[in-house]
Amino acid sequence: MTKPPVKTERERILVIRLGALGDLVLCFQGFEEIRQHHQTAEIALLTMPAYATFGRMMPWFDTVFVDERAPVSDTARWRQLLNTIRDYHPHRVYDLQGKLRQTLLYMGLGGPFGPEWSGAAPFCSHPRRWPPTPNMNYTDFVEAQLRRAGVPAAIEPDLSWLDAPLENITLPESYVLLVPGCSPGREYKRWPPQAYADLAQRLHAQGVGAVAVGTKADRAAIQALCAAAPTVVDLCARTDLKQLARVSRGARAVIGNNSGPTHMAAAVGAPTIMLMDETAATVWSCPAAKNSRWIQGNPLSQLSVDEVFVTLLQMLNQ
Repeated sequence: MTKPPVKTERERILVIRLGALGDLVLCFQGFEEIRQHHQTAEIALLTMPAYATFGRMMPWFDTVFVDERAPVSDTARWRQLLNTIRDYHPHRVYDLQGKLRQTLLYMGLGGPFGPEWSGAAPFCSHPRRWPPTPNMNYTDFVEAQLRRAGVPAAIEPDLSWLDAPLENITLPESYVLLVPGCSPGREYKRWPPQAYADLAQRLHAQGVGAVAVGTKADRAAIQALCAAAPTVVDLCARTDLKQLARVSRGARAVIGNNSGPTHMAAAVGAPTIMLMDETAATVWSCPAAKNSRWIQGNPLSQLSVDEVFVTLLQMLNQ
């Protein structure tokens, strides 16, 4: 009598990266390496509500869980999150967040007696190295963490999934993409709209168009920019993330504040200049792409249009 085939349980992996958008983009290489190392596994992403839809677009994950970041004192919601992860029963966790909240989750899952854990939690099976090496970019830090967990390097990920048709949008034949937005409540990270307008006018004199993108939160800044430079094409709140990637790919260059869309542009291969405020850890948080640069203002509001324009011309001439 033939024995029935032995059922093998599919490996389950949990990756934790809550956000923001730029942080997720900087993890693309790490996500690719985890997927390549666990090709047959079921892989879940734990992220914040604002990025759950984006996470479901990504080719590296089978499931997306949401952490609403309720305080630990909210025992009902904290227990709900803990039970969700327990029910998933991960065999290994890659914690790319590495904060106290994730350590509490680690303890709730059994600590050293729970799943294999790569991250910052005490006594975890695969601790990341801390502190980071001086002059290390965040992408290099993630890769160093994965190497310590036995995850080998992989080729750069294919980002062709980040693309969508541009319906009812007409772009100039030759243009530079402007990203004047910043996180709400962090105006110190915003180069003034008038500075972007002056830059757009100089580009116009060179026969190069300008296109501005942003979310509803950036509407006031983009309206001010377009009022001062009427030739700028206003795409505020008219593109989703996939369309943003297409507009970025078509640009001769992208100039933007330290924000998620600027990181996205660099990731999909657009020549990118990121404008960073005086508080930014430039090397740590700048785009990792080879065709990207950064300029830091002290403060950012005082960064001259001349300096940015010279750098832009160098990029365009290349």
